[in-house]
Amino acid sequence: MLSSFNSVSRCAASKILKFHLNHSRCFSMLRSNHKEKRQIQRSNIQARVNFSHAIKAAHMYNPGESPITDKTIGQLLDEAVTMWPERTSLVSIPQNIRLTFTQLLRRVDSLAAGLKKLGLKKGDRLGLWGPNDVEWFITFFSAARLGLIVVAINPAYQQNELVYCLQKVGVKAIISPDKFKTQNYPKMLLAAKEVCPTLEHIIIYSPDHVTGTRRFADVEVSATTAEVDAIAAEQDKISCNDGCSIQFTSGSTGRSKATLISHKSLVNNSKEAARRAKITIENKICLNMPLFHAFGLVMGQVLILHKGNAVVIEERSFNPVKTLKAIAQEKCAITYGTPTMWVNLIEAQQRLQLPMDSLQAGITGGAPASSELFKRIRGLLGFNDMMSIYGLTETTAVVFQSLRGEDWHLSESTVGHLGNHCEAMIVDKNNLPVPFGKSGELWIRSYCNMLCYWNDEEITKRTLTEDGWLKTGDQAVLEENGYATIVGRLKDMLIRGGENIFPREIEDFLMTHPKIAQAQVIGAYDEVYGEEVCACIQLRENATMTKNELTDYCKGKIAHFKIPRYVKFVDEYPKTTTGKIQKFRLKEQMEDSGVIPASPKHS
Repeated sequence: MLSSFNSVSRCAASKILKFHLNHSRCFSMLRSNHKEKRQIQRSNIQARVNFSHAIKAAHMYNPGESPITDKTIGQLLDEAVTMWPERTSLVSIPQNIRLTFTQLLRRVDSLAAGLKKLGLKKGDRLGLWGPNDVEWFITFFSAARLGLIVVAINPAYQQNELVYCLQKVGVKAIISPDKFKTQNYPKMLLAAKEVCPTLEHIIIYSPDHVTGTRRFADVEVSATTAEVDAIAAEQDKISCNDGCSIQFTSGSTGRSKATLISHKSLVNNSKEAARRAKITIENKICLNMPLFHAFGLVMGQVLILHKGNAVVIEERSFNPVKTLKAIAQEKCAITYGTPTMWVNLIEAQQRLQLPMDSLQAGITGGAPASSELFKRIRGLLGFNDMMSIYGLTETTAVVFQSLRGEDWHLSESTVGHLGNHCEAMIVDKNNLPVPFGKSGELWIRSYCNMLCYWNDEEITKRTLTEDGWLKTGDQAVLEENGYATIVGRLKDMLIRGGENIFPREIEDFLMTHPKIAQAQVIGAYDEVYGEEVCACIQLRENATMTKNELTDYCKGKIAHFKIPRYVKFVDEYPKTTTGKIQKFRLKEQMEDSGVIPASPKHS
């Protein structure tokens, strides 16, 4: 595989996958009618090409071993049922439900027909607001079979965040449980309906009827047999290039954006991810990632349609003890997690010592993981194949991924190998390619790129170039062997007295201390140097440490300007529900509590 990589010329690059530009709504957003602007664009492209020939540019394309699949989610589900009709597809431990592929499709088409009777049609947005339940699986597939666009909404969202999502994309109907944790969903949705004129139907899955809403169970059985059968006959009316899902960005840095993803992206991204991880029909997956997030959707729900294996829902939302018990009970071979989730898992396993004999492989993503964390996972959970994935909501899910069975050094020190049918380039601040081995912003051009940000023409244009590159905002290094390392988010970089400092480098070093479970580094305002380093440390269970002990550990091992001036020991970090640590909130907390100086306010 690795020998198939080449730096590509402009001629070859022009043939790279650009299907996302075919979507009429988004294409119109990316098209310019100004001749002068097009001439400038062509000049910029040619400048990059000329520059890439002058240096050994960090620019490559991976053609893959098999062609891209032009299928929809609905067609893929049909094929899975044909191949594995009586195999178990889904297990929900908290709901005590098991469904074969045939049973799953029957419920999916029944709900799809019921939604059609309510007046929902191709292209309408269907909200899906809730935790990991069987109803999520059924609803997502039903929407795909009907040609609707699923709007995945974070189950932890509060009233104003919910209203923002519904209004942003014009949701016509929404499906939700009656409650989750402290949330009263029907009450919040009924209030939202008053200010969201497009919202016509609120569908609640609950044994009891809630006034002003419809029951999920009633909608699911409302259609006739002929109406249900008609759903299967209409699958050829849906294009693989149609929008399938709107994923809101995580909100780790501010207001969420509505990312539109196609059927083609979801089908192929899950297929390639399964191939890289060498997942087989016998490998049960313990799914602890949320389904509203791209990681869980691609690596859990859609992936099983390619392999015929079962996915096990351990709990409605991540619980490390429930994950470990599910693995032991169901003999799961694969499980996932963000770095924070993996820390929680190994701490729980230290206490429980449950049998993990069935576990063969793990995958981490969503945030950078240190090599020290990889070693702890292997040592405590007892399997060798710990892998990384890297991607964005805007790239469907996976762009770089470890190769199962590769040298541990590669999986620990990189985010993996460039995915099949993906093109990557590292550019400097002038958008010109840098040499291999040098850092710059990572750009991606691939089938998996989003169609657009819904209703955000200007932000879409700033993120997607006219020739199809998606600007990730991540500072990365690309090597000639196809592997990449993520240095950090461009916006997270600290500048201390003219020295550029990427927090991840310091975080990875601090994680080598045996007492430290996690480390997060943020910038602190300084009148002299501009910024100073602040380390927020989470210690391992029963460990104690002083600031002097930490700084003494750093001396002589990292540059003096990287040694944290401020140190705060914390019990937990502010996080999104997908486990991403919100550094902007962490910084606000440190400033509000007086740990670090507050940044000066600008009028």
